[in-house]
Amino acid sequence: MAVSVDLGFVSSMTVLFAPIEDDDMERLIAFKQDCELIHKDLKDHAIQLSTSDLRHFYDMMHFSPLKIHLSFSLYGTAEGQIGEKKRHYSFLSLFLESIGVVLADIHDVIFKLGYFERRYAFCSQSQLTAEIKRHYIQQALKQLYVLVLGLDVLGNPFGIIRGLASGLGDLFYEPFQGVIQGPEEFVEGLALGVQSLLGNVLGGVTGAVSRITGTLGKTLATLTLDDEFQKKRREALYRPPSGITEGLVRGGTSLVMGLFDGLTGIVTHPFEGAKQEGLGGLLKGLGKGVLGVVARPVGGIVDLASSSFDGIQRVADMSDEIYPLRPARFIQSDGVIRPYVFREAEGNYALKNAGKETYAADHYLGHVYVSGDGLNIFLGTDKRVMYLSKGEILGQWSTQWTYTWNLLLEPPSITVEGIRVVLKERQKRWFGSSVIGKTISFLEKDKKYAESFIERLKAAMTASIPLIN
Repeated sequence: MAVSVDLGFVSSMTVLFAPIEDDDMERLIAFKQDCELIHKDLKDHAIQLSTSDLRHFYDMMHFSPLKIHLSFSLYGTAEGQIGEKKRHYSFLSLFLESIGVVLADIHDVIFKLGYFERRYAFCSQSQLTAEIKRHYIQQALKQLYVLVLGLDVLGNPFGIIRGLASGLGDLFYEPFQGVIQGPEEFVEGLALGVQSLLGNVLGGVTGAVSRITGTLGKTLATLTLDDEFQKKRREALYRPPSGITEGLVRGGTSLVMGLFDGLTGIVTHPFEGAKQEGLGGLLKGLGKGVLGVVARPVGGIVDLASSSFDGIQRVADMSDEIYPLRPARFIQSDGVIRPYVFREAEGNYALKNAGKETYAADHYLGHVYVSGDGLNIFLGTDKRVMYLSKGEILGQWSTQWTYTWNLLLEPPSITVEGIRVVLKERQKRWFGSSVIGKTISFLEKDKKYAESFIERLKAAMTASIPLIN
């Protein structure tokens, strides 16, 4: 059984089981119920109490052993909480984040709880519940060392021990299985056993270093006091790198962006704070900028080390990561499931991958290929047009530029040079130059599709103009 818990879930559960505050109406109802008990016979009340907790005979009760894979994250939000519940969540979040260096994230810690069994026993429901609770609490307390040794801040030494045990088991088991079948299978089994042992040892060590540096990087990100920066960092590190190359690229990107954001934050944070909150926001922004100029570059260096070691661990694990063979089916706004069209699925995936939450409300209409390798596309939705590019190494889509319908002078059209996008006002660019529109060339084979695509864009813009105006 796998259990993944975050801070938002813990806060919601504490609020759920928190004692209910009595109001005047509930007290009045409880008082009336007590008054009604006065008029009842004491004999009836005694009979009711004696029959409320009957004892039952259990010939055989057996709960099988439990194996729980536990993961915990300090991130997460408890939505929909107001008033006292919201203040309770804020206090819990502040408390856990303040000890984040000690109470770090936990990934895949295994708890093994023994079985519970009762034979030929008389007990009431309350007695049985108490015994079950006491049994599993004792089992959990006996394995607290697993929780401590599984902390990321310590490098998850329990995971290293578990990996080493698995490698030693394969070193014995694989050759033993092979020798039963023949000499060649014995050699092959021996090679697999040695490979598993080395992979588990190397993967465990590099994984420990990666977790320690990752925890340090998370702490430095918290010190920046920038929620948007922390969110982007979590999104960037959500999917582990597939190899050393991807790990180095991710780490290098984090380092460069940390240096850039740290230096520019000295100016941008005070300006944004003053714009939103006046003098108080200016002082807050200045504090964020000063902290960021130190924490962000150092955090970028730590993330570089963490991503690199994470990539080495992925290679050492020698496990093939499962990827989908094709993008998910695109379902149009009417909800009708139609035959699979790869172009629609690919375009919708590019839109969601590039926009994350930004384009969540946009409905994909179509796209044309700008380059033959498929790494650059011109895409349209019911709210905007955009130019997307796909990274060759990480495979992530990014937005080069985008214009909503209210910025366009007229709907996009096809010319001899390509698709023409005309803006209402000139857009300033670097070094003082400006642009009044865009011309996007597309592949000749997409010409027929482009014509129908442009018609859909015209219809979408025409339908949205009254709403915009």
